[in-house]
Amino acid sequence: MICTDCGKAAGGVEDETESEAGWIEGAAILLSVVCVVLVTAFNDWSKEKQFRGLQNRIEQEQKFTVVRGGQVIQIPVAEIVVGDIAQVKYGDLLPADGVLIQGNDLKIDESSLTGESDHVKKTQDKDPMLLSGNPQ
Repeated sequence: MICTDCGKAAGGVEDETESEAGWIEGAAILLSVVCVVLVTAFNDWSKEKQFRGLQNRIEQEQKFTVVRGGQVIQIPVAEIVVGDIAQVKYGDLLPADGVLIQGNDLKIDESSLTGESDHVKKTQDKDPMLLSGNPQ
């Protein structure tokens, strides 16, 4: 004998329970996605805030020697303006692009711009353009 009602009764009970509790799965997935998005956004925001603070502190602390109005002064990098004559020493990080006025065996590391690891020799006659980098 084959019982055709046995499967229907059991299946009907499971279907009602699943349909009543089905929204819980969707809500749980939605809640977990929202939590991940909020935690990631907060984490990115806090890292960006720390980076901005560090960058501002470095800009304020880093001094550069320039000739302005006939006087040699040290100023923060953020205060350099067009027309300042920068005195570049070995190991200084050039804060901006410029033109070489006078120099003695100056070599610049332009690897961040060109990708070449070799230092580029700068002279007033052949290649006077100084691009931001590390003098060597």
